[in-house]
Amino acid sequence: MKLGFTTAVFEKELEDKEVDLRDIVQFAKENGLEAIELREGCVGNYNREALRKLAQQYKNIHFTYAIKNDCLDERDEEKVRGAIELSASLSGEPILRLVADGGIIKNEKRRYTLEEKDKIVNKLKIYAAMATRHRVMVGVENARELMEDIKYLINQVDSPLMGVTFDPGNLTSIAIEKEDPLKALESLEVSEIKLVHLKQTINGEPQTYISQGDIDIKELLDRLNGMGYEGIICLEPRAGKGCRDGIKSSIEYINKLYGKPCPYF
Repeated sequence: MKLGFTTAVFEKELEDKEVDLRDIVQFAKENGLEAIELREGCVGNYNREALRKLAQQYKNIHFTYAIKNDCLDERDEEKVRGAIELSASLSGEPILRLVADGGIIKNEKRRYTLEEKDKIVNKLKIYAAMATRHRVMVGVENARELMEDIKYLINQVDSPLMGVTFDPGNLTSIAIEKEDPLKALESLEVSEIKLVHLKQTINGEPQTYISQGDIDIKELLDRLNGMGYEGIICLEPRAGKGCRDGIKSSIEYINKLYGKPCPYF
């Protein structure tokens, strides 16, 4: 597995111009991290061409991309097409994180209707075809959805390039129905997991660093390893001041769980 983080962790510092994207990438390099998820809205003033150039300058870091899209919005296709093309230029093993819906679940706190599921599936099939042309893996994140619903969408699309961005912390915090992350993981085939977001929650509240809490981090990592997962573990503690320390503390905690540097990274 590769250990990395998402630039969303630096959202507040980027907004306040306390840090530049290149500073973030250099921090990753200096701390031996192998992957960075470039999150839409959390890349400072870097446009697509600047992101491509940055990725070329740090070839030892696996850059992925993540956007906030809405499969139920007809205007979504152009945005996703551009994101797929950008992802393809960032890495030899490109990965794009998508979400299914931009508002229904958050605003109405309910599951999709069958009609909505069909619309989302049809849109994801279009994106899967785009991704196939560019050889980009796409991971649809379990944001507020139940894992059962994300699985349904992926199974209906039926593309080897489209799977799940597995986020156990969402299941214990913002999901409309809380789920046991370990049981949710059991429902997935390793081939379906394209990316993993890792954060910790305490009583359902996301934390600014990973420590003991609602999720058994060691058991989760052990099970991922046991499944044969070799992809990216993307640290995603809640954004806040001092996020570099939050990332470092998270890594120290994971290593402490094993009494040595984590053997999986």
